[in-house]
Amino acid sequence: MIPKVIHYCWFGGKPLPKIARKCIQSWKRFCPDYEIVEWNEKNYDIHKNSYMEEAYLQKKWGFVPDFARLDIIYQNGGIYLDTDVELIRPLDELLYHRAYMGFEGERDGVV
Repeated sequence: MIPKVIHYCWFGGKPLPKIARKCIQSWKRFCPDYEIVEWNEKNYDIHKNSYMEEAYLQKKWGFVPDFARLDIIYQNGGIYLDTDVELIRPLDELLYHRAYMGFEGERDGVV
């Protein structure tokens, strides 16, 4: 079973924007018994990968998590969500699969 942990990355030290806070609130609403873990430069080694390190140095915050998200799931298990993902239902039914991946539809943005 996939652990009840939601991971997300927030690098750069700026406060989370309103939309990210709204999305994280939806995670708490639909997955109240999940642990939510924020990964940032304080608890993740950005020097693990040269691509990530270069993106960090250039302040390309959207690119910094590209390596980290896969590494985090590989090392810890759980679920990775970007901070612009708003849940509209619980994730529990997905926990019994070995793996799964979501994608955004072209027309409606629903995964």
